[in-house]
Amino acid sequence: MSRPSLTSTIVEPASSTSRWKDYLRYRELLGHLVLTELKVKYRGSALGFMWSLLSPLALIVIYTVAFRYIIKIQLEHFTAFLISGLLPWTFFANSALSSTVALMANANLLKKVYFPREILPASTVLFNLIQLLLALAVFLPSLFVFRQHLPWTLAYYPVVLILHLAFVLGVALALSVLTIAFRDLRHLTEVGLTMLFWLTPIIYDLNMVPPALRPLLRLNPMTAFVAGYQEVTYWGRPLAAAALLTMAVWAGISLAIGWIIFQRRAPYAVEDL
Repeated sequence: MSRPSLTSTIVEPASSTSRWKDYLRYRELLGHLVLTELKVKYRGSALGFMWSLLSPLALIVIYTVAFRYIIKIQLEHFTAFLISGLLPWTFFANSALSSTVALMANANLLKKVYFPREILPASTVLFNLIQLLLALAVFLPSLFVFRQHLPWTLAYYPVVLILHLAFVLGVALALSVLTIAFRDLRHLTEVGLTMLFWLTPIIYDLNMVPPALRPLLRLNPMTAFVAGYQEVTYWGRPLAAAALLTMAVWAGISLAIGWIIFQRRAPYAVEDL
C-alpha cells in the first residue's frame, strides 16, 4: 500500500501572487518565531543578551593575542581589522548551521497547518541578524578607541549588510530543505564552515595572500562580503563599483538558487520528516 501524502491535506497557494500575499499575511508569525527564539535562548540566563556579545568578544581576544602578538601579523589596529570581518562571518556561519534544522525542529507544526515554509529558515536568519546588530551596537563604536575616529564610509555599511543578508537567506533556504533529504548535511556544513573560515580573509588581509592563490580565495563568496565590510569599516574607503557588483551577483545567485531548491523540495519536506 502506498503511503498517503501528508501534504494533500494542506492547502498550498495556487500562484506566486498568492504566495506573496501569504508572506504579508504571515509576517506576524515570522516576528513571533524570532521573538520566541530570542526568549528561549536567554530564558533563565543571568546575563541575558550579553551572551550574544561574550562569544565574539572571546574570539576577538583570542585571535588578537594569537595572531597579533604571537604570530605577529603586521596590521595596524589588528583588533579593529578583526572586528570588521569576524562579526559578519559569525552571522553567516550561525545562520547557515541553524538553518539545517529549521524545518526538522518544527516537524509537528508543518504537518498540522499550512503557512509559507520559507518563514522557518527566514526566522533563523533574522534571529542571527538581531544578534549581529546587537554586537555591532557595541563593537563598531569601539573602532573609535582603536582609531580615534569613525570613518564616514560606515554610511555604506547598510548596503553591504543588505546584500549579505540576501546571500545568507539564499544559503539558509537551500540548506533547510536539503538537510531533510540528506541528514549528514548538517555535519558537512559544520566541517565546511571551518574550512571556509580559513579561506576567508578575516584574520589576514587578502593582499597578504600570494598572488597565485588570490583567485582561489575569490571563488569563496564570503571573501567579497568580508572584504566589503573591511573596506567601509577598517580601511575607511568607499565601495568600488566592481566590489559592489560582485556582492550583488553573489547575493542574486544565492537567493535565486536557494529559492528554486526550496520551492522544488518543500512539497516533499513534510513526507520526509
